[in-house]
This record gives sequence, structure tokens and C-alpha cells, in this order.
Amino acid sequence: MARAPRTVRILVRWKAGPTWTTGAVDEQPGWDDHAAYIDDLIDRGIFVMGGPLADQSGSLSLLENVTEQEARDLIARDPFVANGVFELADVRAWNIFVDKLSSET
Repeated sequence: MARAPRTVRILVRWKAGPTWTTGAVDEQPGWDDHAAYIDDLIDRGIFVMGGPLADQSGSLSLLENVTEQEARDLIARDPFVANGVFELADVRAWNIFVDKLSSET
């Protein structure tokens, strides 16, 4: 019998877009607008975790309480996507079986 996941979250992988400049993510054009957008998603209980990969080859974000399509729609409205700093590399639903960081599971 297949075990049902305890939680389904959405994993988003970003890559650098055409307007990405040298430097850290918070040094990119439009950082303040992007940060405000992410803060709103946090306040709405959607954005759980995110940040750049250590080798600066992209970024990962973890979303919850949305479907894959809703995540894609939200991502399309992110100012970093609109201004070309980020491009979407992948969006995947992730079945979480083990989660020691969250008190839910």
C-alpha cells in the first residue's frame, strides 16, 4: 500500500536572467520590489523558504498552500522575473514525507 505524503509543497528553481549583474542577489536591479513581493507571499503563508545556491548558479524557493499552476502564476508576477533578473528553470510539486524543520509533520 502506497504511503500518502504528509505535505505537498512546490519547489521552484530559478536561473539567472539576461539582466542579472555581477554580485549578490540583493545587489540586482529591482531588489527592493522583489523583496517586497516575497515579503507579501510570506505574509500570505505561501513563501516558506528561499535563497541563492552557494555557487550563485541560481536560486531555490519552497512554496506551500498553492498548486503548481498557482505557483507559476505568482512567479510570473515577481518583479525579478518581469525585469529579467530571474528566469524560471523549473516548478515541481514535492511530496514531503520527512520534515524535521516543520512542526506540522
